Amino acid sequence: MVQYHEIEFKKDGFIGQRMTYLPGIVKKKVLQDPRVNDLYITHIGIFPKAFGHLRTRPLGCSQFILIYCVEGEGWIDIEGKRHSILPNQLFIINPKVPCIYGSNPDNPWTNYWLHFTGKNAANYSPPVNQVIEIPPTNDSRIEERLLLFEEMLQNVENHFKFEKVAYANICLKQFLTSIKYLHVYRSVKKEPENDLLKSVISFMKNNLNRNIRIDDFAKKYNCSSSHIYKLFKKNLNSSPLDFFIHLKMERACKYLTQTNLKVKEIGQKLGYEDQYNFSRIFSKHIGQSPANYRKEEK
Repeated sequence: MVQYHEIEFKKDGFIGQRMTYLPGIVKKKVLQDPRVNDLYITHIGIFPKAFGHLRTRPLGCSQFILIYCVEGEGWIDIEGKRHSILPNQLFIINPKVPCIYGSNPDNPWTNYWLHFTGKNAANYSPPVNQVIEIPPTNDSRIEERLLLFEEMLQNVENHFKFEKVAYANICLKQFLTSIKYLHVYRSVKKEPENDLLKSVISFMKNNLNRNIRIDDFAKKYNCSSSHIYKLFKKNLNSSPLDFFIHLKMERACKYLTQTNLKVKEIGQKLGYEDQYNFSRIFSKHIGQSPANYRKEEK
């Protein structure tokens, strides 16, 4: 165990570290740009194996502080409580909250950190003042998130080109939401279920002129009707047939606004031989008749 009297505590200056900040002149441009002035990076960096890292903020910081531990260990003291920070854990400190944080001397952390602010920063931020777990799994997409961080860092480092700063801050929105909505971010990798759902929806879109039953979907994709039904209810909160009708009505709206086809002809293109049945279903889903919709939207 390393003795504390042997440690040179410091807030930065670690071998291989990278850090940069947004100069005042660039911040002024950010505040004038509606694409990014609601959420933007002020400081960003990576401290690899940061032995002796210690940062004391008796008055807190004017921005949110995000600390993402990818290796080693560290700790954060806030509001009278110490939080141990382990690999694949993240912590966000609220602005103006007194805090102290540092690296474990026996196993110093590698942390990815940034400061962010803006009028919508609190809305984009994941939960604050608590440890957030980002455990590695088959669908974790951790490497993709770290690559996104690298893109932000590189572009803020090149802050003399403002479009690079704008790009970095647009990336920040994705970075934060990938943590705040972790299950959604990871759901992209759930390939078997997602592939089936995408395939069924694609089949629907390519066959809007037909009347297809749930049994037809099940037969085509070699699974049970109940499986197809549960798949749609779980992911889209809709039955397969209701979703199919939704796609038909969505296409009907396009025909009504972008073509001169008669209502009867549009119905036939979507598998409805009876014009009145088509109009009834359209009115139920859209809230007005096809003729009124065309009159208002075209």
